[in-house]
Amino acid sequence: MLIPTSFIKLPSVNGCYNNNVVMGGTATQLAAGLAQLSHCKFLGEAHYQVGHSTYYEGYSAIFKTGARLSNSGVIKSNYKSYEYNFLYQSTARSVRLALLITYAAQRDTSIPDIICVLRSTAGNTYTGTILDEGIQFLNLSAHQSQTAPDEVAFTGCTLIDAPTNVTPTAVVRPLYVPSLNRGELLNINVTVNDVAISGVHIYDVFEVEVTP
Repeated sequence: MLIPTSFIKLPSVNGCYNNNVVMGGTATQLAAGLAQLSHCKFLGEAHYQVGHSTYYEGYSAIFKTGARLSNSGVIKSNYKSYEYNFLYQSTARSVRLALLITYAAQRDTSIPDIICVLRSTAGNTYTGTILDEGIQFLNLSAHQSQTAPDEVAFTGCTLIDAPTNVTPTAVVRPLYVPSLNRGELLNINVTVNDVAISGVHIYDVFEVEVTP
């Protein structure tokens, strides 16, 4: 059945006491309410704040305040090529994961980029089986001003089919969770080049109507 997106009120508690027989409209209301909860209301999300400065230290030392990176600024060397692992507890209904990443980039000898790959955590390892070869944010914007806010990279929420790419694709899209791995603890592996990330936000993509 199609799952309605409007609010569904559950039946009156007076008609649903233990040992009472429920049927007809009451059973339909309960079934629709539970289906809506499982398909729409229990979507997962995770939010990570990364303790990396995206401020230009030279400017801060003079004025005792933070200033965003400019093209002449500096990202600490250990931030420029770094690998992160963000754990995400998927749900049984997790299919597509949207990512929103806040960052500061520096255009130096190379072009700033971010690669995101979805991995299994089986065996309690960060190098588990690759479930989705993932995406690559290419040619990221470098800060043009010392007072500019962090930049944002977003995958969008397109309802993609199972991907077939064997290397990270430059066509940005959500990450795809194979059916066998839905409900498992997943690892979103993020590798940066000339980028300092300040936050990573992961969301299950909402589907308006779901037919089980």
